Amino acid sequence: MSRAARVAVHVAAGTTLALLLAAANLHAMEIYLAPISYQDESGTEAVDSRRPAADLLRLFAETALADGVSLRDASDSAGQAPRTYLEAARLCESQGYAYLLYGFVKRTDYSYYAELKLLEREGKNVAAAFISGDDGSHYERLIEDLARKITSYVRTDLGMAPAPSPREPARNLIALPIAAGWWTPMGGPWSAAMAGLVTADMSVRFVPAKPLFQLLRRPGFLALGLDLVYALGASQPGVEGFYLHAAKVRLPVEAFLDLGSGHRVGLGVGFLLEVDTMAKAKLYGSTVVSSTIVPGAACAVIYQYVLNPTVTLGLANTFEVALYSQPLFTWSPRIGVDIWLGGAGQESGR
Repeated sequence: MSRAARVAVHVAAGTTLALLLAAANLHAMEIYLAPISYQDESGTEAVDSRRPAADLLRLFAETALADGVSLRDASDSAGQAPRTYLEAARLCESQGYAYLLYGFVKRTDYSYYAELKLLEREGKNVAAAFISGDDGSHYERLIEDLARKITSYVRTDLGMAPAPSPREPARNLIALPIAAGWWTPMGGPWSAAMAGLVTADMSVRFVPAKPLFQLLRRPGFLALGLDLVYALGASQPGVEGFYLHAAKVRLPVEAFLDLGSGHRVGLGVGFLLEVDTMAKAKLYGSTVVSSTIVPGAACAVIYQYVLNPTVTLGLANTFEVALYSQPLFTWSPRIGVDIWLGGAGQESGR
């Protein structure tokens, strides 16, 4: 058979094996390792008692191939090491092995040479061959190279890499957001009397664990917050002139979902305590100042972009209700920056 024909046969065999593995239950895949023939042709008087099969099994015990994929010892059932394809095929048939690794390691005066083949019983062919060579003082390096080639074949050619280990979440993170924006009443008598001018926030966020959960296969986390907010409003034209100074404390709980490539979306809800101070300038008298304290609630829809591990840029739409006898509903779009202490603001999985 010509070399081109042999290459075509090996390619076809590898493709057949890959298709069979894709259709089979991968959790049941077992590759058996037959005793490996060790041939010492160095001519030295000292007895060289290398055990290639045992050394390979030891290395594979320390290597993750894929979930449910294992390399097993076939020495108890094999007896002597199979030297030919026919001997290996008989062993597969008699023991019911779906996949069998067999071959030899040869030592000469100055070098080592190894050749292993993967026999696939269903297709009755050699799916892959693994060849390695090294100088006579590096037997261990030869075995490690064989193990790497077999592992690479399973992971790359067959597409059976092990599942990535879950990353330990970062814990007890602190962020310091600052934001500025505009606000407006949302209808009712408040809109006829008052217009919002500007708002500014200073905040702190505590993140217990990041990531904390998964939604639609995307990592997410929760943030517990404290917001100190100042908002300035003024009277509408035609209304007796006044300025409204609102000092607010918000206690939000926010849930964020990382979308990848630095993008993040979030939703927050929380308690609101609002202290409104109205300064009204009388036409023929001094300014009158009055204050009111009311509870309320707030929610926010948030978008963030992770600029770097320390800085996150964000846009938010905040909706609030202050529970006056006639509730004051407000909407406030904001832009902001989050500063993560210790550079912990990187996107999960980025």
